[in-house]
Amino acid sequence: MEKDKKIIKEKKAWVNKQIGAAVVLTTVVFITIFYYSPVSVKGVNTTADRLVFTFRCLFVSSFSIIFGIHTVGSVRGSTKAIDPVNGGGESLVEVPNRILRNTVEQFFLHMIALLTLSSFLDEGSMKAIPILTFIFILGRILFYFGYTYDPIYRGLGFASTFLPTMATYAYCSFCILQTLLM
Repeated sequence: MEKDKKIIKEKKAWVNKQIGAAVVLTTVVFITIFYYSPVSVKGVNTTADRLVFTFRCLFVSSFSIIFGIHTVGSVRGSTKAIDPVNGGGESLVEVPNRILRNTVEQFFLHMIALLTLSSFLDEGSMKAIPILTFIFILGRILFYFGYTYDPIYRGLGFASTFLPTMATYAYCSFCILQTLLM
């Protein structure tokens, strides 16, 4: 029992280090690209223009879901998991299915966050949308490789996706409250 508590404590410490690394990684990537790269978004003067631009960025983000579906399909197509009812190979697709499910969940939140954010940004700040798209894809890649190596290593990728989305939710919530109170 005491040994189990120690193992759990060590695992929590490792996950917390990954979360800390994700905070640093995503913050440095966002600030570096936002302020020091030639990324420029033009011709998005109206809310409709900004939404169309954001939908196009979300299209790119959605490739993470396609990759997940492909990964599950590849495992199913080459193993006894091809028959999900009688094949006895569902354990073979457990990890790819978990990665896919989390990616769909994360994408949904990412989509709502970016669409809402685009309604509050001006043209000069719209470069945040492709940067957040890039960070999302980077986070999903890190999540995939971490999870497939050993599930305890998924924290960096998970946090690299989830934390920027939650920061966007916080900013948009502030903007909504400010709009309602002003």
